[in-house]
Amino acid sequence: MKTLMIFSVPKMTCGHCISAIEKGIKAKGPSAVIATDLDLYLVTVQSTLEQAAVRQTIVDAGYDASVA
Repeated sequence: MKTLMIFSVPKMTCGHCISAIEKGIKAKGPSAVIATDLDLYLVTVQSTLEQAAVRQTIVDAGYDASVA
């Protein structure tokens, strides 16, 4: 079952940031559905991955992330 998760990613400022984050998440969970909001610095993920794993993937991509 997919879970909806929302993360605050304060240093996400451009398309490159979004691409890096999405690429990392999709590498671990190819069926993940990802939406981003640059104005609010939010990443919304619907995935079967654990919340901690998704957060760590964002951190591994080079961005601080916290549950919003």
